[in-house]
Amino acid sequence: MVGAVEAAVLTPTQERVMSDLMGSGQARPSFEADLASHLRADLEERLAPVAEQLEDRQLVVHKSALARVHTCEGHQVAEAEAGFSWSAPAAVGVVAHKAIELSVCLARTEGLAALVDLAIERLAADLDRGPGAWLAAASELDRAEVRGGAIDRALKFEDEFPPIKRAWRPRLESTLLTSLCNDRIVVRGKVDLALGQARGTTSGVLIVDFKTGKPRRDHTDDLRFYALLETLRAGVPPFRVASWYLDSGQCHQEDVDVQLLQAAARRLADGARKLHELEVARRPPTLSAGPMCQYCSARQTCPEAAGRSL
Repeated sequence: MVGAVEAAVLTPTQERVMSDLMGSGQARPSFEADLASHLRADLEERLAPVAEQLEDRQLVVHKSALARVHTCEGHQVAEAEAGFSWSAPAAVGVVAHKAIELSVCLARTEGLAALVDLAIERLAADLDRGPGAWLAAASELDRAEVRGGAIDRALKFEDEFPPIKRAWRPRLESTLLTSLCNDRIVVRGKVDLALGQARGTTSGVLIVDFKTGKPRRDHTDDLRFYALLETLRAGVPPFRVASWYLDSGQCHQEDVDVQLLQAAARRLADGARKLHELEVARRPPTLSAGPMCQYCSARQTCPEAAGRSL
């Protein structure tokens, strides 16, 4: 981490991360060796009817679609039809995470502002992935907005988290992927930060998702989704998952147990079924007004959103 010294003096918030979030010195839970295989078998049993109807098609399930379809099916359909497009606000998080990754991995002493510039340069050079093409063509004003937002997030991370040691095996922007039902259903996720390593059947991984703004219910669902994917990947669950809110320095965390993973598996299977019905079978979506209406592409024409004060 930029600015790290041999014997870092930690702030109270950084101390809280070490003791309460990372659980320094605390015992780690152990799990049955066949837990991941049981979870996978349960998922494939629940999803078998969906996979059969897919025939030669493939259904890809990711965190955002899963959150939307469980909140309002109409919102998911609207966003799928509108498609994703990069913007300055959307690029800020990617650039900030890249700068933090560079601060951990590079044996250099530049400040985070300089690493944000390097992150923008590196991302803009890759025109085929992420915000690369958008950054390469962005106006000076848009780039300035991205730079300012990314510096803000990166500096808050540096203020609130202790210097990340390489011995903690940090994984940043780490993709998690699982394939179900003979590759007919693929589930993808990407965690902001994972630390640690399982030993045998004893858990040792902490997963942290960085957020701005206020906590929402779906943030907790996202964490459980990551815990499930990590379990299916590694064979051992993480011991803890957490949303860290950079604007407030506050945290929502959950210790992972079998019941949490089973609930996440049921939510994933139910969400995948709904996505299949909406995307492939073209079932009309149900509409549910709520806070997400203000972000929905269909808010101007949706009858449910029309009755809600945005």
